Amino acid sequence: MADRDEHEAILADLETADASLASALDARASAVQRLVALRQRQPDGFFRGPLDEVVLGRVRDALRVFPPKDVEPLVRELLGVSASLAAPRRIAFFGADGGFAHLAARRTFGEAATYESRESVAALLDEVRDERVSRAVLPLETSMDGVVTATLHGLTAVEEVRISGEVTVATSYHLFSPSGNAANVDKVYGAVPALGACEHYLQREHGRATILDVPSGAMAAKLARDDQGAAVLGTELLGSLYGLTRIAERVEDEGEARTRYAIVGRDLVPRTGRDRTIVSLALRDEPGALYQSLAPFADRDVNLTRLESRPATRGPWRYVFYLEMDGHVSDRNLVTALEDVRATSRHVRILGSYPRPTED
Repeated sequence: MADRDEHEAILADLETADASLASALDARASAVQRLVALRQRQPDGFFRGPLDEVVLGRVRDALRVFPPKDVEPLVRELLGVSASLAAPRRIAFFGADGGFAHLAARRTFGEAATYESRESVAALLDEVRDERVSRAVLPLETSMDGVVTATLHGLTAVEEVRISGEVTVATSYHLFSPSGNAANVDKVYGAVPALGACEHYLQREHGRATILDVPSGAMAAKLARDDQGAAVLGTELLGSLYGLTRIAERVEDEGEARTRYAIVGRDLVPRTGRDRTIVSLALRDEPGALYQSLAPFADRDVNLTRLESRPATRGPWRYVFYLEMDGHVSDRNLVTALEDVRATSRHVRILGSYPRPTED
């Protein structure tokens, strides 16, 4: 009898929790609608809701039992739906539809947003700077090849745009076809990176199939979807976008490859107490310049987690240093350290200051 009573009490608690969840969702939707009405009354006013990263931090801090890492996709989907009540979010991403940047964008902003592909970092940053899109998603670093120089140079050049977050995506390829029947496969379409990453798998499992390289996974999917003998290599998102059935998953020859994607916008994200800052730095041409620029961080116990140099875009044999560090640009020790660094450097630019991802 005691167990039955406890069961009834648990069911009652679940019913109460579900009712509270519904009430909270309605309350948030109502608040967004009121914010929209306020903007309509004052079109020139500065009225905005909290940034996604701030909301996510609030929710994580308030949790006691629910796993903080698992709540992120739920909250981001909710924020995407909430934003759509005000206006459809336009998110731009680097590369083709269904690629890894598109996948990273969907995981960050949910299904309610509108997504647009761009083929260059410069075009993405221009879209954000000119406020034609809300955010952009572009590659920051790969586990195989390191930082993406074009992204860092682009962020250094466009002052109005900064990193507001990041998301890491596993570089996993899946094999799809219209039928999902492996025995029917007589040709495999894929972009060159996908074919290269899955070369041994294709030789082992589909050695008699014709391998056809195409410019992108999206083109591969378009060619394959009306051909029962064709298969395509691509991301998990690619299959769902083009109505294909998965034959095999994670078919890359070497696992664990990952890519960090930067989420960029125009806003500086407020500090959370668990933040990351990325800075670009150009040194003076004099002895001890690098030491002078790094010493202020050590003197103030700022933890530098990465230091890399890349050739500058202007002038031969000049270099730009990129620093990642723990902390927010508004933290007192970082403020004073950067003041000293500016005094001894040709230029210092804050590329972003935002919450560190939960997987760090």
